[in-house]
Amino acid sequence: MNKLQDLLGSQNLSVFLSHYWAQQSVYIAGDSLRFQSLFSWNHLNDLLNYQTFRESELRFSRDGESLPAGDNPTLWRSRLQEGATLVLNGVHHRVPALKHLATNLRQEFGYRCHINLYSSPAQQQGFDCHYDTHDVLILQIEGEKEWLIYPETLPYPTADQPSYDRLPPEEPPYLQQVLSPGDLLYIPRGHWHYAIAQETASLHLTIGIHTATGLDWVNWLQQQLRDQPHWRQGLPLAGSCNFDPLKLRGHLESLRDQLITYLQEPQAIDDYLQYLSWQDQPHLPIQLPLQLHGDPLAQGLLGKFIWSPLHSLQWQAEDDQIKVLIGSKQMVFKGLPISLAMRLFSCRQFTLMDLGDWAPDLDFESAIAPLLQKLILAGILFVEADQDAEVSEVSSLAEVSKAPTAGGTVIIQPDDVRERSPIPKLYT
Repeated sequence: MNKLQDLLGSQNLSVFLSHYWAQQSVYIAGDSLRFQSLFSWNHLNDLLNYQTFRESELRFSRDGESLPAGDNPTLWRSRLQEGATLVLNGVHHRVPALKHLATNLRQEFGYRCHINLYSSPAQQQGFDCHYDTHDVLILQIEGEKEWLIYPETLPYPTADQPSYDRLPPEEPPYLQQVLSPGDLLYIPRGHWHYAIAQETASLHLTIGIHTATGLDWVNWLQQQLRDQPHWRQGLPLAGSCNFDPLKLRGHLESLRDQLITYLQEPQAIDDYLQYLSWQDQPHLPIQLPLQLHGDPLAQGLLGKFIWSPLHSLQWQAEDDQIKVLIGSKQMVFKGLPISLAMRLFSCRQFTLMDLGDWAPDLDFESAIAPLLQKLILAGILFVEADQDAEVSEVSSLAEVSKAPTAGGTVIIQPDDVRERSPIPKLYT
């Protein structure tokens, strides 16, 4: 299911993207229990009681003033009792359900997403009116909080254009709304806002979506140009000792023409789109002890094979090869039938029985088992037991091996699992 649509609830995704995204804030009411599986007071208590935090991860704010957090839980409790708002940055790195949510949203938006947590005592305001330099989704978990949203004064501010040295708008808020548990609020980048907890303590999650801009593309182009000697070369002298304006102008015109030539090629956009597709991807997950041996029969014949739950998988056929991209990894297979690839890489889960139906002519022990083992050891494929079925104990791969069939061998290249190839450079 689409995670963003799941969060939006009754709000149609297409309407949200066309009418509100990057344009104006919108409030969406929801069932009071719909975010309970993501986070709760118990989750927060466990984090504070059993984990340690760096200074950048845990902080406090009261009436717009940042307060030292230290590393003493007794001080944290005192801060909260004095009315300060607790902020846990990057809480998705510590809570599996939030990690899955942030990862799925990254796949759907196409850009990095992070999740912060805010806990405010009753009737307290943690921050002054400000704007964020990224779009945000507010998920109210517990308590109630009133939000006031104002128009932007600087369209599409970037990370180096924060609100603390600017004045908020003088006009009244265009949206004023109390969020209750299960409610969601979207605030576009650059829209001023502040919030006040109501009669009880408030707990909410903020999902930040860091969309790339045209400036990011230009910065990426600059990184590519660094590899070209003529872009690193010094410009002709511009001082009085040997200044030749025609020579300097001619040099700059030559660089401009080369850049224009490149920008007119499809590669200039294709390479950047490829870069966007794999940047900020999470690491391939760990599943022990399975990844110590990679035995595809570890959970028996009825075990389910599942692709990494933190990534989307892409594949394409090129000549006699199948190329698979997942996260920052790339795999290349030779001899893999296209009919099997279509089924294998287009489903979210499968069993050994499915493979037998999809590729009845392939030998299990010499072709299928090595393929599955490679995928498991690389952290791309996971195995879990079928809890609803009786799993037969199998002691070796040979017990399910089929008779070898000529021409049915799958060959995995020596560099089959590797970091994606570097983005092609300009003018190569």
